[in-house]
Amino acid sequence: MKKQVIGVAVVATLMGVSGVWGMTTTTAQAKTQTTLRTIPQRYRHTWYHYHQGKYEKLTFSTKKIAGLSYFDGQSTKYRANLHARKLTTTKFKRHTTWSSATTTKRRHATWINVRGWNQGMGAGDYYKVMTKSYHGDWHAVLSQAGGAGVWTSAHYYRSKKIAKQLKNHHFKGEIYY
Repeated sequence: MKKQVIGVAVVATLMGVSGVWGMTTTTAQAKTQTTLRTIPQRYRHTWYHYHQGKYEKLTFSTKKIAGLSYFDGQSTKYRANLHARKLTTTKFKRHTTWSSATTTKRRHATWINVRGWNQGMGAGDYYKVMTKSYHGDWHAVLSQAGGAGVWTSAHYYRSKKIAKQLKNHHFKGEIYY
């Protein structure tokens, strides 16, 4: 009787092991995610912000963001050239004018987050485009934000006239610096 029990145990073990060996395992290859290759169409315009008597400007094209801003009366021009890279990349060649961008959902809106190519710390700049109402008129609004909380710092508009009219208007539902 002992021999029969041992024999059944051996056969069961061999069947189990051979079954495991014979099984083909399929592992799902996760698609490698990359940063944005191009800036979404709804951003691709020249946008204006009116602040302290001057127009600040952001221009988005397919792969570039150019800006003119003022701080303490001094103008600053800047440009970011968008390049795609794998999100898992850890080593970069030095490219001082390259940037990367990803999309993120925050507070019921999709933002693009633009960061310097070699940026290791900091939140980068966030942008979103939405249609907002002001005194019954609807306007395309580019919101600029920053920080870990994605706090809105400025709104840009498609025309200088609207930018001057709305100046530093605060919209409902936004969290401001």
